[in-house]
Amino acid sequence: MKRVLKVILCTAVLFIALGAITLRVLQPPAAMAIPDPNAVLRSVVLVVPGESHSQPVDLTVENGYISDVRPAREAGINGYVLPGLVDAHVHGPMLPLPGQSELFAFLYLYHGVTSARMAAGDAQMRDAITGGEYVGPRILSCGSFLDGEPPLWPSSLVVTDKASAEAAVEQVAAEGYDCIKVYNELTAGASREIYEAANDRSLSVIGHVPWRQDFGAVYIDDIQHLVGWAPRSPDDGATGYIHRLLNLKNLDQQRVQALIEASITRGFALTPTLVTLQRKFALKNSTDLQQSDAAALLPSYYRNKLWHPQHGLVSARLLSDAQHDQFRALYPQAQGAVRALYEAGVEFHSGTDSAAEFIVPGAGLLEELQLLEQTGLSPEQVLEISSVDTARYLHGPAYGRLSVGAPADFVVYAKDPTRDLGNLGTRTAVVQNGAYYDRDALDAQMRRYKAWFNHPVYRLITESLVGAGLFIVSVLSR
Repeated sequence: MKRVLKVILCTAVLFIALGAITLRVLQPPAAMAIPDPNAVLRSVVLVVPGESHSQPVDLTVENGYISDVRPAREAGINGYVLPGLVDAHVHGPMLPLPGQSELFAFLYLYHGVTSARMAAGDAQMRDAITGGEYVGPRILSCGSFLDGEPPLWPSSLVVTDKASAEAAVEQVAAEGYDCIKVYNELTAGASREIYEAANDRSLSVIGHVPWRQDFGAVYIDDIQHLVGWAPRSPDDGATGYIHRLLNLKNLDQQRVQALIEASITRGFALTPTLVTLQRKFALKNSTDLQQSDAAALLPSYYRNKLWHPQHGLVSARLLSDAQHDQFRALYPQAQGAVRALYEAGVEFHSGTDSAAEFIVPGAGLLEELQLLEQTGLSPEQVLEISSVDTARYLHGPAYGRLSVGAPADFVVYAKDPTRDLGNLGTRTAVVQNGAYYDRDALDAQMRRYKAWFNHPVYRLITESLVGAGLFIVSVLSR
C-alpha cells in the first residue's frame, strides 16, 4: 500500500512539475513599456501623402498631440515623418492562447500601423490597449456579425425584420462597439432596417454585399473585400462565398462602369483587401508563404497547422487546383477594376483581413499596399489611401495630419516612402498616441517574442494542441 501511495505521489508531483513547466513556457515575455507621450524630433521632413512635403522642421509632441512645428535649427534631414498606416479590416488571434493578443497588437505597431478596425469579434484588444496593458494601435471594434437565415457563424445575431434589426443593433451599441458588421445572408429589407438603426446610433455599417442584393443598392458604408463586385448569378444562393468570388471573371467594362456609378451615387467606400484574393491562388503552392520572413513573426503552429493548405483553416481546402488557376487568371481583371474605380474618384480604404491565411498582422498591410501599387497607383496615392483617407474615415478630420493640434500617430522613416514603397522598411521610429517607440527597442521586443514562441517545448505543446484540434474538427465535419 505504501508503495502504491508513493507511486501515486511521485506521479502527481511529476504532473504538477510538467504543468508548471508548460505554463511557464506558454507565458509570453513582459509587454513593452509604454513611453511618456512626449517627444522632440529635429530636422525632419513632414510628408502628408497627396497633400504636402515640408521643408525640414523641428516637431514637438506633448501629451499625445503635436504641440509645435517650426523650421529646423540644424542643417540636414534626419528622417521623413508620415501619418501612421491604417488597417481597416483585421481580426484577433485565431486561438485564445496566452500572449497572442499582445503579440498581434505589437506586430501592427512594429510595422508602422498606428490604427486598425477589428471587423468583428470582441473589444478585448481595443480595451487592453486603451487601458495601457500592452502597446498597440488605436483600435475600433465591430461587434458580432449581423446575418440572415441561416447564419454562417453560430455567434451571429440573426436579423430578418425591423424588430430583430433594432434589437441586434441595440445589443451591439450597448456592448460598447464602434461599428456594425453585416454579412452574406441578409435580405434587402433587413439590411435597410439595420442601416437605419445604426444611423440612429451614429454607428457605421461595414461588411459583405449579401448575395441576395446588388452592389448598387446595398445599405453599407464601407464594402469589405471584392464581394458583390461581380454580376449576380442565379446560382449565388447555392454557392459558397469563396466560390462566388470566381464570378469576378465577369468584371467587364460595362460592369466596372456600373460599380463606379453605384459607388459615387450611393457614396459608399471600398476596402478591397486584394491580399485575400491573391491568397486564393498563391496557396496552391504555399512553400514561399510558409518560408517567408512575415510568417516567421508568428508562432509555428500558424504556418504548420492553422494555415496548412490541406488540413488548416484556409480557403485552399475548399478549392481544386483548377479553381486556384481560375483565381490566378481573373486577378488582373480585379486589379483593373480597382484602378478604374480609384481613377473615377471612389473612396478606397486599406485593409487585410489578418490573420487569415498567411496574412500576418502589420506585415500583411505592407503587402496590401504593394498590391495596390501593382494596380497602377503611385506610391504616394497608395499611402494617401492608407495613412490619410482611411485614418480620417475611421477617426475624423483631425487624423492623417501632421500639424499643431493633431494626434501624434505617425512613423519616422530614413527614406521617403512616397518615392518608393520599399522605403516603408526603413522606419526608424513609430509614434502612437504620442509615445515614441525607437526601432531598436521594437526590434529588441520582437527578438524576445521570437525566443518565446520558437522555444522547442512551446512549439511541441502548441503544435500538438492545434493539430489535435484540427483533427477533431475534420472528423466532426465529415
